[in-house]
Amino acid sequence: MSSISSTIETARSALRAQQIALNVTGDNIANVNTPGYSRKTPNLKTGFTVAGYGTGVKVESLTRARDLLLDGQFRFEGHSLGNLEVLERAMRSIEAIFTELAGGGASEPGTVFNQASSSALSGGFSRFFNSFQDLANNPESQTARAVVREEASFLVDQFHRIQDQLSVLRFDMEAEVKQTLLETNRIIRQLAKLNTKILSTDVAGSLEDERDRLLDDLSKLLKINIREQVDGTVAVSAAPGILLVDAAGVFVNELTTRPVSRNNAVVSDVALVIDGKAIDPVSGKLGGLLQARDEKIVSAQENLDIVAETLVSRVNLIHSAGFGLDGSSGTNFFIATQDSAREIAISQEVLGGLDKIAASSTAVGNGDGVNALALSGLASEKVLGGGNRTIEEFYADLIGQIGADAKEVFT
Repeated sequence: MSSISSTIETARSALRAQQIALNVTGDNIANVNTPGYSRKTPNLKTGFTVAGYGTGVKVESLTRARDLLLDGQFRFEGHSLGNLEVLERAMRSIEAIFTELAGGGASEPGTVFNQASSSALSGGFSRFFNSFQDLANNPESQTARAVVREEASFLVDQFHRIQDQLSVLRFDMEAEVKQTLLETNRIIRQLAKLNTKILSTDVAGSLEDERDRLLDDLSKLLKINIREQVDGTVAVSAAPGILLVDAAGVFVNELTTRPVSRNNAVVSDVALVIDGKAIDPVSGKLGGLLQARDEKIVSAQENLDIVAETLVSRVNLIHSAGFGLDGSSGTNFFIATQDSAREIAISQEVLGGLDKIAASSTAVGNGDGVNALALSGLASEKVLGGGNRTIEEFYADLIGQIGADAKEVFT
């Protein structure tokens, strides 16, 4: 009778094992599109033997179809991917801000208010200098003087527009830094909880799938080092060797922000909650956001300020040496103390009266247009780049560098 019972029990164990195998297969099929799911394979093992005879079969464990080498490589490259995705998005935004709307700028007098001569900053330079050429041809004309002032106003507006949009973009990057830190901390806390759950269960397959998915996500946010333990738990540290999660799931080192004043704005550095020490994410999405915020955008702002400062100083130098129709002299065309791209403005004297525009080199008569011609000549004066570039050429180089940086990221 015991022999029959043993035979039935062996058959039962076989049915049970194959049923589990079928369930695992069904689960694999059902989760074929589930993010992070790993295909499972049941490992069958002969039951304990009695007097040399087997007692059936049992499912000893489930093996996840994971390649540890590929996992490590994916996470190693993940931070580079996250970094490049952010930089690509940032460079596209910067390119869009500097986009010239209608061509490359005018090169001949008489093209003011001509849309074909471009309606962005480079075209604004050409139109501004060309308006002085037109004024030199007819220094007594109130219309020509009005055109000069209107072209100057357009140029000022373009400086303000670009600088304001760069500031908004930098503000958006700052906000995204804080949002990304929230996501980073959420993943860190979940990894710690999963470590605790994996230690307390015998069947950790689905938990390990979730753990690996979180590690993949975290690797795109910042550069991390991962040490997987034999029991399936993981210790995670940031690239400089700062432990974020211990294998036991007890220690969690979250990240926060530390406000600092940098490049005329209050921004956030990444720091540890535990002691407030600033850390460098090195790479990943966080690293890309910081690089875009503090390097790419700031570089564009600083170069734009150089252009504005040079324009203000050179135009004022020549303009103040000339004479207006009312005989006035020593008048600045732009406000001398407001020479950044954000602050550049036409002087109150010029705004208050067209006769203050100093087109003449003498106070005698109605004017000779010599000073207006000198102002027009600024278009070809090598005043930037160590005396090798005109204002328009320097600005064109700035746009070219932005395009080159964008191309480097895109490729």
